[in-house]
Amino acid sequence: MKSKLTDKAFLFPFLAISLIIVSAKIILDNYPIDFLKLRWIDYFMIILFSVTLVWLIKFEALRKMIFIEITNKQVFIQNIYLAKRNIALNDLIGFKTQIEVTRLGNYEETVISAKNDTKIILSEFFLDNYKDIKGSLTKNIMDYGGARKNAL
Repeated sequence: MKSKLTDKAFLFPFLAISLIIVSAKIILDNYPIDFLKLRWIDYFMIILFSVTLVWLIKFEALRKMIFIEITNKQVFIQNIYLAKRNIALNDLIGFKTQIEVTRLGNYEETVISAKNDTKIILSEFFLDNYKDIKGSLTKNIMDYGGARKNAL
């Protein structure tokens, strides 16, 4: 079974690319920059853009936009930057379900733990066939609890 990404999943990479393009345009239009003439708000916006960009790339797109392929004995995980991992189904320990609340709605996330402190984050926001993948990965492992979407 292979995962399929939703259309909403491409919102975060699009936002990150847009931030990079806008930042590059602003820098190129104002080059060379005299740092002593910048106001406090300019420094604040640089820090804010940097933190937002790191959050979008590292914590949203890299951890949650994953392609999963499940075979009889292994789970193949590949993120959007093409880094691959193989995890044996025997190495999966347990899972915890949580609710992610966004402006676009409430989405269920499942965090699956493996033996070597590896975590797989399945998100209903990013995966189109989330229920099928969650069902096939979590049927033989321990449930650590957490909120369910139908509990809202």
